[in-house]
Amino acid sequence: MNIKYIICLFVLITTLTVSAQEIELLKKWKYTSYDYGNAQAINFNDDNWESVTVPHDWAVKEDFNYTHDVQLTMVIQDGENKPDYRTGRSGALPYVGIGWYRSNYTASANELAEKVQLLFDGAMSNAKVYVNGQYIGERPSGYNSFYFDITKFLKEGNNIIAVRLENFNSQSRWYPGAGLYRKVSVIKTNKTHVKMWGTFITTPTVSTKNAEVHAEVEIIGNGNYTVVNEVLNPKGVSVAKKSQEIKVNGEVKLKEDFKISKPNLWGITTPNLYTLKTSILKDGKVINGHTSTFGIRKIRFELDGFYLNNEKIRFKGVNMHHDFGPVGAAFHKELFVRQMIKMKEMGVNAIRFSHNPPAPEALDICDEMGVLAIDEAFDEWQIGKVLNGYSKHFDLWAKQDLTDMILRDRNHPSIIMWSIGNEIMEQYKHDPNHITKFLNDIVKSIDTTRATTAGFNSSTNALESGMASTVDVAGFNYKPGIYHKIRETYPNLKFYASETGGSVSTRNSYKFPVTFDTEQTARGTSLNQVIYPDGQPGNYENTNVPWGYPPFKEFAALEYNDFVYGEFVWTGYDYLGEPSPYHNAQARSSYFAPVDMVGLEKDKFHLYKSEWNTTEKVLHVFPHWNLPEMKGTELPVVCYTNYDKAELFVNGKSFGIKTKVKPVIPDFLADTIIKEASGGTTMAQLKAYAIVWENVVYEPGEIKVVAYNTKNKKMAETKRVTAGAPFALKIEPELNSITLGEVGVYIVSVVDEKGNLCPTFNENMNIEVSGAAEFLASGNGDPTNLQNLSKPQRKLFNGQAVIYVQSTEFGNIIIKTSTSKLNTTNNLLIVK
Repeated sequence: MNIKYIICLFVLITTLTVSAQEIELLKKWKYTSYDYGNAQAINFNDDNWESVTVPHDWAVKEDFNYTHDVQLTMVIQDGENKPDYRTGRSGALPYVGIGWYRSNYTASANELAEKVQLLFDGAMSNAKVYVNGQYIGERPSGYNSFYFDITKFLKEGNNIIAVRLENFNSQSRWYPGAGLYRKVSVIKTNKTHVKMWGTFITTPTVSTKNAEVHAEVEIIGNGNYTVVNEVLNPKGVSVAKKSQEIKVNGEVKLKEDFKISKPNLWGITTPNLYTLKTSILKDGKVINGHTSTFGIRKIRFELDGFYLNNEKIRFKGVNMHHDFGPVGAAFHKELFVRQMIKMKEMGVNAIRFSHNPPAPEALDICDEMGVLAIDEAFDEWQIGKVLNGYSKHFDLWAKQDLTDMILRDRNHPSIIMWSIGNEIMEQYKHDPNHITKFLNDIVKSIDTTRATTAGFNSSTNALESGMASTVDVAGFNYKPGIYHKIRETYPNLKFYASETGGSVSTRNSYKFPVTFDTEQTARGTSLNQVIYPDGQPGNYENTNVPWGYPPFKEFAALEYNDFVYGEFVWTGYDYLGEPSPYHNAQARSSYFAPVDMVGLEKDKFHLYKSEWNTTEKVLHVFPHWNLPEMKGTELPVVCYTNYDKAELFVNGKSFGIKTKVKPVIPDFLADTIIKEASGGTTMAQLKAYAIVWENVVYEPGEIKVVAYNTKNKKMAETKRVTAGAPFALKIEPELNSITLGEVGVYIVSVVDEKGNLCPTFNENMNIEVSGAAEFLASGNGDPTNLQNLSKPQRKLFNGQAVIYVQSTEFGNIIIKTSTSKLNTTNNLLIVK
């Protein structure tokens, strides 16, 4: 899929959404981390404050230090029975503290006579907002969007908007980000206007021949008006139009039903989007307009599975946190597009936004790319997981936050479920205050067209207490061995695997000898098998956290239990924080994903791709072949593929044609999965989903894998060679061009004279950016790397690193990189 096409489509749809009302993004702000007592004052002197562009994350540019986020905590999920100190859990960056932001906004006399609203897509956190020194309002949640009517606080000419934010220690289990990390908008409308988040578009009847579109539009104002609602098809052509005369006295809700013939349905492979265009007319003149995008699609949740447009869809999903690794939490739509392109290549069809509402543009992109989404509200209810988490605000703010999430997001066709919580601690007390029902009822009072859900890690408690049956569809975290038992005991329960996996790895890292052991966990006497001193686990999927297991177990469980809706892997991308099991000054980011924090593939990526991607062939072999310490020693060579069979050659010598060894699934499950306890990988599990040559003696040179079909016809081949001495730094931009203001990404690789990757090169690299961009950040996918992300130096990790630049003008971008012996220049990326 062409990334530029996707970005251009996003821009087009965004323009349609806002073209009928005037929106001004507040991008230029002044920022300070000093807690001035009166920084909201209109005459406050902010000349010495830092000039920043919003979205802005104040912490990601600072140095890592494990003292930033020391947490004394007991993690029940990790099997702990007493509190202990953890470091790096929330990213080891200085997000804790106070940040002030100030911006100027010029208001005209016409605006003051009408309506001006200030919209925050997210502000981390405990935001207090002021206009011209006057307090406007506040919002403690850093993830929810919120807005204020600021009309009466404005004056003609220049106005000062000030925001005070404060993050606390132990307020998060992962890196939350800091500051105005999502966009801030001033929305100018007529006094009579479509209410913010005031449209709700549903499709009660859907077929390929006809569809019914039901639209509800809330209008605020006073007087008599004509309201025209028009449906535009994906090409922007009007396909239905209705008007009615209304009298508004405060607020009125209009309802319209449209018949659409031969609709272009929204689906995973056909993400067609329609637009509802609403115009409010007074004496024949349009005084306010509003557009909302939506999709025509039908979803059903049955006992045997999830259906989209009458087709059963199995979730091939991933969980996604909100940060972009080296760029931090500041939301850049092009970086989320980059992530989704990589996920779709892997075969992903669904995202669970864990564990909070995402930036609204992320949902726009899911709509445009055909990715199903679970929109999640909370990680805590009344009982907290961390000292200063959302539990401190739940009683006062939960209803408002959940309501606003649904109102904001309910027109997105990608959203199929509303999640009211993740691994909430109330499970362990059987939900004594009936919060599950309280939140479920809030959702149903707003939207009955989608399912409610929650992610339960304590399945027994959630089932026995009725929490799992209170929501429409239950999610179970890390429970592949009991799906059949759940169905036998609760035959009417609909459910899916809301989190799966938990094996840990880093790109191009291998540990020998490779041990396959069903009892291998990060507990007890086998601790040293998982917690390697260098913080780099291997890539054979044989090491995992105590609550986790390798992907093969979930594949087998879902293969046997076809009534389970599917899975959401933990996670799609590695993220800042939660370096399990490498706590206590060992690491500052996670290890779980098939793609590392900078977007480079691990071996596991190709495993999922071979199982999930039905349109592309996969042939991937590992380990790499620069292993001098293994000379003369046996090791397993593994091939992830969706070809029928494959043959391994080592320096021309055949090690035989092999296939995957599919066991009898019930026996396979009984032997390896039925236990609640997690464990490492067995050879039987690995051979079920990969082709394995177990005892290959390492000798430098070349390994080659040739794939065949069932008739033994050669279909493809892939190679790994022993790379020679490092010869050059190779820089490749992911795109040939970007637009002004966008972030561009470069992949840097160390190669030998023949262009082969040198996978053991780990020297430091200097970076220079000039021309039409400025250096933004860099990273290398190493969770233990503590170099500042925003300084132009990066240690290459296993031969590779990634550079992020942000365009500042039109023209060519020039990148220079160098190590002690290597250097190169690249100017292929152009700003248009």
